[in-house]
Amino acid sequence: MPVIFRRFLLTVSLLGLLCASTAMARADVILSGPDSNDGTYSTAALAATATAADTASSAGLTGISLWGLLGGAITTSTPAGDNGKNAILHDYLIATGAGGATSVISLGEIDPAFGGTQAVADFVAYQNTGGLLSAPALIVPGAPGRDVTGLNSLQVVAVPALPSGAGGASTSLALSGLTANAGTYTKATLASAFAPSTLNVAGDTYTGVPLFTFLDPSASDIASQIVVVGATDGYEVVYALAELDPTAAFAGNPNDLLPYADTAGNFPADGVARTITPLDNKQGRWVSNIDAIALLDVPEPPAWSMLAAGLVVMALARRKQSPSVLM
Repeated sequence: MPVIFRRFLLTVSLLGLLCASTAMARADVILSGPDSNDGTYSTAALAATATAADTASSAGLTGISLWGLLGGAITTSTPAGDNGKNAILHDYLIATGAGGATSVISLGEIDPAFGGTQAVADFVAYQNTGGLLSAPALIVPGAPGRDVTGLNSLQVVAVPALPSGAGGASTSLALSGLTANAGTYTKATLASAFAPSTLNVAGDTYTGVPLFTFLDPSASDIASQIVVVGATDGYEVVYALAELDPTAAFAGNPNDLLPYADTAGNFPADGVARTITPLDNKQGRWVSNIDAIALLDVPEPPAWSMLAAGLVVMALARRKQSPSVLM
């Protein structure tokens, strides 16, 4: 066989192996960010990682809860001078699929200490009734618009912390970003611009505006948007916009409210308005003395494509070294 033809066959074979490896890598999910379990996971590796405590099932699919996959430990850091209280509430997950679909999950909504109260937790599916899936999938039970099939990346990111402020009662609230209601609001304008809604929580009746109604998104793809809420003391919470959508019939927070009055006398100490997520375990996401809310599309992480390519190469190398960990 001529040398040039042998070289051609060798080149074709190498290209075939590279394509096969890339295809195999595409069937994995890369978890990155300041969590305990960074790495690359095939469906087999996800199944091996799941424990009885963090296994979840819905609609014929079984997987590992997002909180369990993260390892339940997130490393947070806040620059000096910024408000670092409950810093994990600055964080959110960007889930990306092979077709480019994006879905956002706030860590506050899956952290059992705050909003992680759903009967079936959000999870990464690795199998159905027929066996292992060909690729992982993000499943948000009851909210199929937030699901991501062909899941290939989960990245933990955070909005920058806000500088610690003087605190005290806010007198106005600025709403900005991808909203039809952008502007500055006082208690009087909140009461006059929106039909009032009430919500009773632990004997206290709050009056205000349904939070999703107030936000009134102007962009249709709510699954890839976040809501950043800031207070006069620099306290800050990030919500996934989709978790606030009352039309999504899932076990989240269907009665989220932006109240400006209550019967127990929390106002005016709570400022012009606050947020209420009534099904949360703790009130860390109940932000009082709000002075700013921004509705934003999640930014594309810098040089994400280059980072992903590098992680794939690392993952393939790690497979050779420890196939029992990264299958």
